Amino acid sequence: MAKTFPFNGVFYNKKKIKNLNKLMSQPYDVISPREQEELYTDHDYNVIRLILGKEFAGDTEFNNKYVRAATYFEGLLRHEILLQDKKPAYYVYEQTFKIKNQKFKRLGFIGLLRLEELSKSKVYPHESTFAGPKSDRLQLMLQTNAQFESIFGMYLDKKDKLTKFLKKFAKNKPFLEAKDKAGTIHRIWKIDRKAACDKVAKEMKDKWVFIADGHHRYEATMRYRDAMKDKTQRFSEDESYNHIMMYFTNAYNKGLVVLPIHRMIKGIDNFDPLLFSFQIHEYFDIKPFDFTKRTKDKVTKKFFKELAKEGKSRPALGMYLGEMKFYILTLKDPKIMDDLVDSNKPKIWRYLEPTVVQTIIMDKILKLKKDDPALNQRIKYSHDEEEVLAAIENGDYQVGFFLNPTKIDDIITIASKYEKMPQKSTFFYPKLLSGLVMNKIDLGERIA
Repeated sequence: MAKTFPFNGVFYNKKKIKNLNKLMSQPYDVISPREQEELYTDHDYNVIRLILGKEFAGDTEFNNKYVRAATYFEGLLRHEILLQDKKPAYYVYEQTFKIKNQKFKRLGFIGLLRLEELSKSKVYPHESTFAGPKSDRLQLMLQTNAQFESIFGMYLDKKDKLTKFLKKFAKNKPFLEAKDKAGTIHRIWKIDRKAACDKVAKEMKDKWVFIADGHHRYEATMRYRDAMKDKTQRFSEDESYNHIMMYFTNAYNKGLVVLPIHRMIKGIDNFDPLLFSFQIHEYFDIKPFDFTKRTKDKVTKKFFKELAKEGKSRPALGMYLGEMKFYILTLKDPKIMDDLVDSNKPKIWRYLEPTVVQTIIMDKILKLKKDDPALNQRIKYSHDEEEVLAAIENGDYQVGFFLNPTKIDDIITIASKYEKMPQKSTFFYPKLLSGLVMNKIDLGERIA
C-alpha cells in the first residue's frame, strides 16, 4: 500500500526574511499572467521564480526558464535564503479559511510517497493528463533536481486516527506561518522524532491514496524517475528520485472542501434564448426564479439553496441567460443519460452534473465540437458565482450554468475503478501554498 517517508525539507530562512507572506504563491497551474507579474514584484525571492519563471524571446536550450530556476535555486541555497532541514521530518500542515463567512480548518501532513504505477497500485488518479504540462514539469525537475510544490493527496480513515495524532503537534507554536492573498492562514509544524515518524508511516501503510491535485506533476515525476534510472543503470526502489513530495489529508476531513466549477458559454451562432429553453425542456424540468433589482440578492440566495437541495436527489443545473431570471434544470429521468453516455462508464459517472452539462447541453443541444480550435475561447470555467453572473449581465457570455460541488465519495468511487472524472469536475479549496516546504533531490541518497 502507501509507503511514506519523512525527508529533509527545504524552506525559507526566517532569520533573514521575517514576513513569509511575500515569498509564497498559489500552485503554478492556477496562476494567470497578471498574477505571475504581481508575484515577481512582490519580492525578489518569491517562489514564482522557481515554479513558473518568465519566458523571454531570446530563450535557448541553454538559457530558459528551467535553467534559470536551477541557477536561482542554487543561489538561494548558497546564500542561505533557503535552508535544508538537518533531520528528516514529516511536516504537519494546517489551513484555516472561510467560505461565505463559514470558518473551516483542514489538517494534514507533507511527506514523501514512494512512486507507484497508477494503473496497478493503490494510488488513484481522477483526472486525465496532457502532454504539454507533463513535459513542462519534467523539464523543470531535470534541471533543478527538486520538487518545489507538494501534490495534494487524500487517504481514507473513518476513525481519523492519524489526524488525532497530528493535532497533538498542532497545539504547539508553528515552525512556519504565512497568510495568502485570499486570507487563508497556513501553518507548519515538524515531526522529526523517529518514533513519531515511524507512527505516521505505520498509520499510512494500509491506506489507499487518491490524488486530488497534481496529476501532471505525479506523472512527470515518474518520467523523471525513468530518466534517472536510465542514467544510473541501477535501481532498487529506495532511490530518492523514486519519491514525490505529497500533502496527505483524510478524505473524511470536514475541512476538505470541493467547490463547483461553473460554465460560461459564448460564440453561439444565431442564439435564440426562447428556442434554447424549448430544447432544454425536452430533457429537463424547468423552474424559473424571477427577480428585480430590489429582490436580486434575496432571490439569488434562494436559487442557490434550491439548486443544492434538488441536486441531492437527481442531477440539477442552474442556468442564467440574463433578463433577471434564473432557472433550475432537473433531469426528467436519469435514464436519459444511460442512452446518451457510453454504457462502459460507471452509472455514478453518467449521472454527474459535469457529465450532464457536457453531454446534453454542450454536445446534444449546442452541438459544440470538441475539435473546434476556438472552443477554449468560447467556454470559460469559474468557481466564482459572482463572476458568472457579471459575465452574463455584461454581455461577455451568452449563457451561464451553475453546478453543485462534486461529492468526495463520488470522486473516490470513480477513481477506485481507475476511471477519470469528466473534465472540470473538481476544484479543491484552498490550494496548497507553494513555497512553504520544498524537496531537494540528492541523486545518491536512499530513502528507507
